[in-house]
Amino acid sequence: MARPPVAPSDFTYGEIRNRIIAEGDDDNETVRYAVRRTFVARLTFEQKSTYVDIDDSINQKFIEISNRQASFNNMSTDEKLAEIANLIESLLKKNGKFLTPDYSTICFDYISNDVVTSYRKKMHCFRHATDDAISERKTYSEEQKSFFVDYGLTIVKVIHSLLE
Repeated sequence: MARPPVAPSDFTYGEIRNRIIAEGDDDNETVRYAVRRTFVARLTFEQKSTYVDIDDSINQKFIEISNRQASFNNMSTDEKLAEIANLIESLLKKNGKFLTPDYSTICFDYISNDVVTSYRKKMHCFRHATDDAISERKTYSEEQKSFFVDYGLTIVKVIHSLLE
């Protein structure tokens, strides 16, 4: 679920019941509580730690470039920052050269090529495991990293919409 339902009963009664019936685990469209408990015990919940939503096509791109094929919400903060930097490069680099999209068509002058380049340089330390890179990562607070994740996702969304 991307968001909790408005009324919890919509999920606990309606959605769970409908999924159990669809799987054929019902008793002539009667869903017993033992079956519901078993179904819920098999669910895996992801807690979202970012506030910028990404669509499935962007999440799929993160899975494709991730070394462990992880979805974005299943990555650590440092891994998210590395993969955001990798995805920006993957989206912008074509035939060995970086594209320069017209960012102003979507985000006015809030994001520019200089801003994206600066962001990529700051995130470079998350992509490498040298002693210098690890030391540089430690200079960022968790609040700063959280900002970098949300800001990076915004950049990714803009680039994705401009190039797709």
